[in-house]
Amino acid sequence: MKECPTILSFNELNLKYSMKLLLGQKLVAQKEYSKALKIFLNLNESKHINDEILFYLGLIYFELNNFNKSAYYYNKFLEKKPNSIKALYNIAFLKQSMGEIEAAKDIYNKLIEKDKNKVRPYYGLFTLNSNNLNDKEFDNILKLKNNFEHSIFEKGIINYLLSKKERKNKSISKELEYLKESHNLIYNSKKVYNDSSQFYYNQILNKFYDKVKFSNNKKISMGDKFFPIYIIGLPRSGSTLIEAIISSSDYKNINSLGECHVVNTSILEQIGPKIYKDDFDINNFNFEINLNILSETINEKYSNFNNGYKLNEQILIDKSLENFFNIDAILKIYPNVKFLHTFRNPLDSIISIYQSLLPELSWAHSIENITNYVDNYFKVINYYKNKYPNIIMDINLEQFTHNSENISKEIYKFCGLNWNKEVLKFYERDNLNVKTLSFSQIRNKVSKYNKKKYQPYFHLLEKFKMKFNWLNIK
Repeated sequence: MKECPTILSFNELNLKYSMKLLLGQKLVAQKEYSKALKIFLNLNESKHINDEILFYLGLIYFELNNFNKSAYYYNKFLEKKPNSIKALYNIAFLKQSMGEIEAAKDIYNKLIEKDKNKVRPYYGLFTLNSNNLNDKEFDNILKLKNNFEHSIFEKGIINYLLSKKERKNKSISKELEYLKESHNLIYNSKKVYNDSSQFYYNQILNKFYDKVKFSNNKKISMGDKFFPIYIIGLPRSGSTLIEAIISSSDYKNINSLGECHVVNTSILEQIGPKIYKDDFDINNFNFEINLNILSETINEKYSNFNNGYKLNEQILIDKSLENFFNIDAILKIYPNVKFLHTFRNPLDSIISIYQSLLPELSWAHSIENITNYVDNYFKVINYYKNKYPNIIMDINLEQFTHNSENISKEIYKFCGLNWNKEVLKFYERDNLNVKTLSFSQIRNKVSKYNKKKYQPYFHLLEKFKMKFNWLNIK
């Protein structure tokens, strides 16, 4: 006898729909964008109409670097809710990332006109060009400092912007006061997450990077047919510049993913449940990764950025800088991998990181944490350079800015790509999409390295020079 289909009541359908929506939102919060995309696309095709679905699709496609689809869904959402602050801000950032600077500026200004007490549009204007904020705007920002309606994170942004005003006025002491308060607020806005992240970097990666064991190490399908390029190092080291030059190759299917953090999140999916248990004992910890599961997870995540091509039909660029910790795992999955290690004077790196707003990095909010991270970085990158000297190329930012043509030729040769002079005109590309703080710099020609830019701040490092032998302060 044929079984009758189940007919759900209206309330049951609503409950099922709401549960899917909550799951999708949870996956977005966990940065599981590929899984969230499937849920929201499915919800968008259902009979239930919810404008928030369009917003989330815009957000997800932005995170997956599909900027055209992101714009499509954000615009569809704005057709229904034209005064949505969050959607207007997000589409302004989208325009900014796509290089549509004037369009982004117009939206940020309109947001300030709507409500001059919202701080994020001021920050958006500043990231477009520091000269976009005049004394009037800075006076408004200063008034916002004592506004209790703002979140801890927004107060962090306010102090960050005020530090930039003092820097412009050459008042270093006041600049550093605002910077210190900004970093404390931003760290504390996600304190549980940041504390967990610091534990991972300081206690797990720092102590076990050379002790990782790989189980289920069978032949990885497709790995030997794939030629990924990983850009690694510290933030503010020229990595976005090198990414722009490599992605300007005339190779047809080159796919630059930016800072997608695919490898790190895939590893954490395996070991996170172990290291974040209440009864975790680091003395009995075994850093073991199931290589087959890791390979499947990484390939699945990369496939969501595929732009219509299979992985083995493209050259993929991953600029997740922390991957210097993960070189062994990556090499086991992709034997044809190449690593481009960008770096600069470490003193300049530390100050530049401290003067930047990098809220996703738990270690970037104090000079002490930054120097500790840099020390770990030196230890790990030197270990891997000695272990795998033929797959890691060093790129000195200062040298590159003075000899970009010859060094770019060496980079292309190392990566097995064909060089031509047009790659140095990367800033003229219409499809140069950049989400990082460096988006404005790479829309211009390569400028010469300024050795003196950060020297007035080197006194911040004095108390650490006896602790780290690489900290050479003259």
